[in-house]
Amino acid sequence: MSTDHNRDVFDSARVAAAYVEYAGPTDGFLDRGEAAALVAAASVARGTPVLDVGVGSGRTTALLRLVSDCYVAIDYAPNMIEAFRRNFPDLQAHVADARNLTAFTDGEFGLIVFSNNGIDTVTHEERGRVLAEFGRLLADSGVLVFSTLNRNGPSFGEKPFQLSRPTQRFIFSPKRAVTAIGRRLLDPAGVVRSVRNWWSAKSRVDDRGSWAIAPLAAHDFAPFMHFTTVSDVRSLVTGAGFTIVEIFADDGSIVAPDAVASSADNFTIVARK
Repeated sequence: MSTDHNRDVFDSARVAAAYVEYAGPTDGFLDRGEAAALVAAASVARGTPVLDVGVGSGRTTALLRLVSDCYVAIDYAPNMIEAFRRNFPDLQAHVADARNLTAFTDGEFGLIVFSNNGIDTVTHEERGRVLAEFGRLLADSGVLVFSTLNRNGPSFGEKPFQLSRPTQRFIFSPKRAVTAIGRRLLDPAGVVRSVRNWWSAKSRVDDRGSWAIAPLAAHDFAPFMHFTTVSDVRSLVTGAGFTIVEIFADDGSIVAPDAVASSADNFTIVARK
């Protein structure tokens, strides 16, 4: 997987514009897992400096400013930061790559948040480098919250013309059929992009069982993302020197410490140094 490819995807004007549509000062959580994780983190990190990584155009900004007035946003896509600055002209925002955060000092932040599966845009090996940087920037009592896609969830292995998502049972309904057909008729160019991107990525899928690299249906199958498993993400986090406080599934349930598998679409991890 080329990280530059994903940066180009998220830095495109079309994708940046799509993020603006659902990112503003009053928007909420992506899912219940994210909500539960940030509530858990806020009780520990309230009032400490916050670093919002992969901020996009600012969906998480209002949420995290409830935790602290000391807030810094970063994203590696310049178009995303431009969109963020239009939404929040008075807040700190920088173009920066999570794999190399030398612009910030050791122990500078009490809370680091990398939402929306942003860590999945880098390679399997680079995920450890990202967490090492986060560990350096966090204060001794700091908290890390990040989300990551599940290899055994419905986002892995999707196809442009699927009748149901992988791992989910197909249930026919006239409303669902009309909606699916209508979306394709309204955006024929998007259908062409989806098929082209998915077909191009098919031969580059790397499925190791405990983790995988594969296209994501969002943004017309353009992103080529990392998918994890319960065992893989535990190894990643503990290997970077963190202690896992909790792993939340996207429905808000807690993944049990002894669980070996999960069908969640993604996980949100809360970890401490």
